[in-house]
Amino acid sequence: MSSMSTEHEAKLLAFINTDLPFLLSDVTLGVAIPGVALTVILLAAIAYLQWNPVSRPHLDRVSFRLIIYTLIANLIFGSMMFANMKETTPGCSLVAFLGVTSPLFSACMSCCVALNLQLVLVYSVNGNMMEKFYILGTVFVCLACSIPTLAAGEFGWYATNGACWLRAPTPTVQLDWLLATYSVPTLLMSTVEVFSFVNILIFMLRHEIRSRSLRADTSTMSTSASESGIVTLASGLPKHPVVKFRSMIIRIALYPLLSCFLSSTACVLDVYSVLHPDLTDFNINLRTTNLCIYSFRPLLYTLLAATDPSFIRAVRSLSLKTCSSQCPHHDQTWSPCGTAKTHSFELPLAELALAQQRSRNDREGEDATKKTAASYADAGAEDNAQDRRPSAAPAEQAPLVKDDFQSEGFAHQI
Repeated sequence: MSSMSTEHEAKLLAFINTDLPFLLSDVTLGVAIPGVALTVILLAAIAYLQWNPVSRPHLDRVSFRLIIYTLIANLIFGSMMFANMKETTPGCSLVAFLGVTSPLFSACMSCCVALNLQLVLVYSVNGNMMEKFYILGTVFVCLACSIPTLAAGEFGWYATNGACWLRAPTPTVQLDWLLATYSVPTLLMSTVEVFSFVNILIFMLRHEIRSRSLRADTSTMSTSASESGIVTLASGLPKHPVVKFRSMIIRIALYPLLSCFLSSTACVLDVYSVLHPDLTDFNINLRTTNLCIYSFRPLLYTLLAATDPSFIRAVRSLSLKTCSSQCPHHDQTWSPCGTAKTHSFELPLAELALAQQRSRNDREGEDATKKTAASYADAGAEDNAQDRRPSAAPAEQAPLVKDDFQSEGFAHQI
């Protein structure tokens, strides 16, 4: 047994010294290169859409701007993986500083997305006014967590992983710096994200229950009013923003959920790696998994942002503009754009006059019908004045949308 154990340790030591660095490098480059490349392409596309006046209004949303900052942070983090650093490389401390600060910045921005969604939905806070506080708070948290570690000289070469990271002499000291610099702030942000998501779900469920109750009451009132000859406007009530933008709200909530999963998993694996520095088979597998999670960050955030409703609408607005410019209005054939074109020839004068006369007759008939229906309604109202509700009752059904919570501003604040 001892000989077999010695042989296994020898093979493991040989793997660590020869094959493990190449394996980790292949895993990093194989995942980080597509993520960084797609992030650059997406940021370039967003910059063009922001520059174009046609598509710019579709990107005017607080959470999407915060996600752009997240993409930039993940781009910096992914670029640091390409740095070929050694123990004696002068810039190793800077690479370690950026490698720890950029994921922390990304986690802070995702936390701000969840916090902003909760504040706008549940507490009716203006998200546009809070945006500057999100940015300033994120910068302050990142600098407060990273600058002391950089000043203490704790960023440098980490021999166990063979990378630029925290370089404390003992696992206990390294764990203290890791918790203070990255793990504790990130786990606190993940907690805020989970709490915000649960609070938003509870708010939407309560609103759905109230909406169903209101619809049932409105339907009953409309039925009784129609039987009395009263025309109600219950169906014309504007939709509450929660109902109108339900799919967008759920879609925005995916950003903090992804951040919570990536950050919490990476924190647990980082702490375990520091507490168990021995390179056993199990520890090597965990370190490789942790490296994959970090490497997947740029790719996953880019794919999620590329499928954002605001980005998709901005791209479609450009395609519709191009389509309308290629479909002139003097040709009455159906275009590939799906819009009708007008013919280049004109209708004969007699047919045009006949069409205009028919249109006038139709309008006169509609007006007469409306007047007759109104007279019948007035007569029925006078006959049933004692049995029906007061005429001011329908006006008591106030719209669900408050003055300070309009749909137009709501879409830009979340």
